[in-house]
Amino acid sequence: MSREALPQAYRLRDGEQRGVCAASSPRCVFIEVTNRCNLACATCPRTFYSYERPKDLSFAEFDKLVAQFPQMERAVLHGIGEPLVNAQLPEMIRYLKQRGITVLFNSNGTLLDTGWQEALALSGLDEYRLSLNSADPETYHRVQGKDLFHQVVSNLRGFVDTQRRLGLQMPRISIWCIGMRENIEALPALIRLAAEIG
Repeated sequence: MSREALPQAYRLRDGEQRGVCAASSPRCVFIEVTNRCNLACATCPRTFYSYERPKDLSFAEFDKLVAQFPQMERAVLHGIGEPLVNAQLPEMIRYLKQRGITVLFNSNGTLLDTGWQEALALSGLDEYRLSLNSADPETYHRVQGKDLFHQVVSNLRGFVDTQRRLGLQMPRISIWCIGMRENIEALPALIRLAAEIG
């Protein structure tokens, strides 16, 4: 990937070199807002191993973390858990947006009900990335561990409709998929589904 194709927060500044010690504070920071998840995906190490006790990041803990990165330009609010498990997520997003930070995260979409749709749309979130590894219910169930395909698609449609109703262009909504033997032939159908949802 060319340097120009990377988001600004991922690039070295002109003339900046990588050394043993960073010359400046990170501009792109990944913050895991929870390590809990409501799925058991075949592609996730969390499904098979658990080294940590379940934990949601409190707003106070989040605030202390963010304060350590004064040059932060981009915050990615996911790790091994499902971000929508943490009820304080909209407050965290608003706090980052007040500092002018680009905010995004990946989600499995199972919890994206009407309350979450509106809260995320109004939070200032820049990008919502839906992890959807199939365009059909059977493969979804096999790969993502639960029979929730229709619910996820309905939630995604609802989110698009909520944005339209509120007259908002953001967050940008995208679908992210892990290509595997189980789903590779269905990728064109996933693209058609995304286009049909809008």
